[in-house]
Amino acid sequence: MIKRLLMQSRFAAGLSFLALLTLITSGVQSAEDQRPPGLNGATWQFGPLNRWAYTHMSEVLPSKTIRRGSKSPSPLPGLGAAAKEMSIDWDGSPAQLSKLMEEQYIDGLLVIKDGRVAFERYAGTLTPERTHLLWSVSKTITGLTAASVSADGLIDLDKTVADYVPELRNSGWGQDTLRDVLDMRDGSEWNEDYAAADSTVRRQDCSDGLLTGPDCEGVPVIGNYQFLPAVGRMAGRHGSFVYKSGTTDVMAWVLEAATGRRFADLVEERIWQRIGAEQDAGITVDTAGFTLASGGMHATLRDIARVGQLMLNRGKVGDEQILPAAWMDDIFSRDGSRSWPKEAPVSTRPYYRSFMWGLGDGNGSAQARGVHGQLIHVAPASNTVIAMLSSWPDAEGGAPGVGGRSQRQLIKAIEAAVR
Repeated sequence: MIKRLLMQSRFAAGLSFLALLTLITSGVQSAEDQRPPGLNGATWQFGPLNRWAYTHMSEVLPSKTIRRGSKSPSPLPGLGAAAKEMSIDWDGSPAQLSKLMEEQYIDGLLVIKDGRVAFERYAGTLTPERTHLLWSVSKTITGLTAASVSADGLIDLDKTVADYVPELRNSGWGQDTLRDVLDMRDGSEWNEDYAAADSTVRRQDCSDGLLTGPDCEGVPVIGNYQFLPAVGRMAGRHGSFVYKSGTTDVMAWVLEAATGRRFADLVEERIWQRIGAEQDAGITVDTAGFTLASGGMHATLRDIARVGQLMLNRGKVGDEQILPAAWMDDIFSRDGSRSWPKEAPVSTRPYYRSFMWGLGDGNGSAQARGVHGQLIHVAPASNTVIAMLSSWPDAEGGAPGVGGRSQRQLIKAIEAAVR
């Protein structure tokens, strides 16, 4: 009996030593993996808890895996020698990117210049292997998936939403063409006011079960398959660009109907496995099983940089043309409008095409953007891709000097520095 107790004691001591060793070797990473107190359905989207939540999405919300497949990742030349620090011009003075990343709540930043990684750095709880919520960068990946499905002749952009999804016939999107939907020129009465609890975008969050708390009182948790058909139409809106997240979810539903495949599986088969992704991605799933194409994807920084390089290469990965070059040329070469409804430099003609933001800078630059600071910047003229993942305290910034204007300034300074 005593011998057995001694053996058990030594075994327990051994386990304790191994546990201690694991803690020591994991260091700060172990502490970062601890779920912060107070994180729940009402708080996960916003600072400071979002910095942990965005890098642990499968622990926060139900998610479906987007598998990378079994082949080796496509190479990122220069990755091993990429700089961890860079000096840029900031308001007329030199500034270090590491400091600006902390000030701007940037969790990861990767720059590819002339096909080689020039800079890669992580902050917060993000690591090279860990995925991060993309928010509306997901929309651009939805557009690329639509490009693949369209190239196979499975959808016709001149047909209407109702032609593919009868359930949406009487909704705000039913009579719109798929081309209208891709450019967000549909006639739905969607309201994208993130600060208003009664806006369509926030009611969708509550209906999906992705947001809970006082702001969701009285909103039934039914999911998108019921929520989207109930969104009405606004007279006179059709033909004008108005940003609406639900429009991307409608396109995902169309793609599912046209192919008989779940949206996440389409992304997996047509984009993720073909770009040679390094890690599996994921996408959040609502209470009805609808995969949230408008803002639910989570992926690694390196893999969204690969998406950016795919776009810069006009749909090519290595020698393989996985998307039509004409689809990307159509995005890069468009002429925008001087009457753009959003803030933009006066010398530009911005536009929105195929779920991408065209800067209208005369150089073909275009971006995938998401709230809370997510970005893929694609600049054909300078042959540059900049991938950025962030955790701004709120959707539009939420802290002094943090937001879209500072992000645009930073992207411009980085592009100039690597040029």
